[in-house]
Amino acid sequence: QVLAGVYPISQLQEPYSAVGFLATRLPLPTLLQLRPPASAAGWTAWDICEAWAEKRGYKTAKAARNDVYRAANSILRLAADGRLRLCLRPPGYFAQKGEPCPLPA
Repeated sequence: QVLAGVYPISQLQEPYSAVGFLATRLPLPTLLQLRPPASAAGWTAWDICEAWAEKRGYKTAKAARNDVYRAANSILRLAADGRLRLCLRPPGYFAQKGEPCPLPA
């Protein structure tokens, strides 16, 4: 709903799962040109948000830590604006790609 524009991004309490959804379908670290995380386990949604916050210079007001919440909202806004292209095809699309669409009887 968030990526479709039905639910406002600013209303999200926890945007990291939506970033994780994007990350499973798009190569976000490559597209955003992010540095690899310190852990060798691979990218998580939090790692992507933290790397984006570091790259963009998003810092919290008091402690000057990376503002991962703002970074997550920024990534979701990139996707909602169409600057990160997400294309979901219907199930069986590639299997029937060469076949004509069956007409209802």
